[in-house]
Amino acid sequence: METIGIVVIVMAAVASLTKIIDVVTTILRVNVHTEINPIGRFLFGRLGVKGGCWATFVVWSAFCMGVAWPIADHGDIFDRVGAIIIYSVLTYLNVSTGLFNMKGIAIPFTRSIIRFYCWLGCKLRVY
Repeated sequence: METIGIVVIVMAAVASLTKIIDVVTTILRVNVHTEINPIGRFLFGRLGVKGGCWATFVVWSAFCMGVAWPIADHGDIFDRVGAIIIYSVLTYLNVSTGLFNMKGIAIPFTRSIIRFYCWLGCKLRVY
C-alpha cells in the first residue's frame, strides 16, 4: 500500500476516534428531551442515551473504515485526497460538536446543523 493509502486509513481512524469526544460529551450533557437531532432523540428513546450514543459510534466507525479500505487500496489519487479532506472535516466537526455539548460554543456550521435538525424535527412529526 502506498503512503497516501496509509494516510487515508489513519485519517479514517482519527475521524472514528474523535467521534468518542462527541459520544462522551453527549452522554454527560444531553438527555432524550434535550437532544436536538430528531433521529438521535428517537434512538435515545429506544436504546437510552448511552446505548444510542455507542450504537452511533459503532455505525460511524464501521462506515468510516468500510469506505477507507477500498479507497486506500483501489482509489486513484483524487479519491484518496478527497477522502483525506472529508475525514479531516469530519474530525473537525466531531470536535466542534463536543465543544457545543460541553460549553455551548457553536461554530457557524454547528448553528446551521441545529437549524437543519429543527426543520427535520418539524417534518418528521406525526400529527
